[in-house]
Amino acid sequence: MHQYVIFYACAALAGLLWYIAFRSGVDRGAVRVLLGCTLAGMGTWAWQVSEPGVIFSDFSVAYYPAGRAILEDIPHLFVRCWDTPVCGFVNIPIVALLFTPFSMLTLRHAQWLFAGLSLLSLVISVGLLWSMTDRVASRRWGIVALFMTSGPLLYSLKEGNLTHFALLLLIAGVVCLDKTWDRSAGSCFALAAIIKLPLLLFAVYFFGKRRWAAVFGYGLTLLTVTGLSIWYAGWASHVAWYREVILPLSDKGIAAFNVQSVQGLLLRLQDGVRLYDWKPVPVPWDVGVAGQACAALFVGLSGLLFLRNPGMQVREATNLELSMVLCLSLIISPISWTHYYLLLLLPLSLYVGNRLPVATHGGWAVGMTLCLLLISPPVTFSGPDQAAGDQIPTLFLSHYVIGAILLWGLCGYARWSVANVSRLRLVAARSGPPAPVRADRPHESDEPHTRSA
Repeated sequence: MHQYVIFYACAALAGLLWYIAFRSGVDRGAVRVLLGCTLAGMGTWAWQVSEPGVIFSDFSVAYYPAGRAILEDIPHLFVRCWDTPVCGFVNIPIVALLFTPFSMLTLRHAQWLFAGLSLLSLVISVGLLWSMTDRVASRRWGIVALFMTSGPLLYSLKEGNLTHFALLLLIAGVVCLDKTWDRSAGSCFALAAIIKLPLLLFAVYFFGKRRWAAVFGYGLTLLTVTGLSIWYAGWASHVAWYREVILPLSDKGIAAFNVQSVQGLLLRLQDGVRLYDWKPVPVPWDVGVAGQACAALFVGLSGLLFLRNPGMQVREATNLELSMVLCLSLIISPISWTHYYLLLLLPLSLYVGNRLPVATHGGWAVGMTLCLLLISPPVTFSGPDQAAGDQIPTLFLSHYVIGAILLWGLCGYARWSVANVSRLRLVAARSGPPAPVRADRPHESDEPHTRSA
């Protein structure tokens, strides 16, 4: 628990420095340097305390050997390293070809190469987000700060996982949608879903919104990659993938601390669950019914909200809807690992970058800050392996999914109110004609005299 105290204390200090650097009239240069050092210190400390204990464990155990197995030993591509379907390679076979060049190197050199590509993907991600952001220093600093202090992002980097590459594809998809390149956007979202299956929910969204160009790009990319995978690796390997990876979790769940979904939350509240065990356990009927009811409720409410006329703020409403679908894909999936929550850097960055029709003051700012504080702490586990019956600490282990639910709710309320210009500000679209600006809402900048009330 002391890790959370340290994190929130550092976050409070960073917030104070932020206010001084961008909202006060003192010498900003020195304060911004101090702010940068604070953020870097938070990131370094979070890296040291974060799970896993063995660096690049996913890369070393799953991806690195898969790169050679896809060439030399396809029948053993999905052999489990432990007695659990989540250990080892879990993607469709063709994804393993991406790691064949790594498998030609020693493990140490392959790890360094993967780390370098991971950092490059983050730089490109930030650059793409900046391209959609108001040219205001505080907003661009804000996006960088989100990335530097994201516990799930550090967890993915330390695991050597692919989730941060999926984030890059999602960001690229949003940029393409912003430029009305819907086919390219659909392809980006499909590639992200091939890496992380819960993101298949975006296909349902594009179909329901009748964005046929995006549906075409999504479907064509998905069918092409799947077809190439079957052509190269054979039908038997895909049957093995389904049998070893998908089927064992079709009627079971995992209660481990780093499974951050509604079902995982409900399973952890049961008596006698093991929080540091990744073997699938039977899902009690009441947990199953409650999880399905929650999923139906979230999806149903989202669908009703998406039917509401967005008025003149079509692009900003689309960003809200994409944010909601992203939250839904994590919340309702049976297995959502903690590092999946780095994907929420996208809606949080859109908010910081002035691309969501949500106010940056008052209750909205408090709510979004609370989401950030719930989603961003480093991924640690220092509790007992056996749940002790006290449900409050066990419930707090699920703060990531709680933060995602709150973020979904805030975006949903904003989507409901998006046509009501008296309650939400209008945001100018960068690639289209500027939206009207309220007379009582001056343009934000770094200068104190233009600060909003």
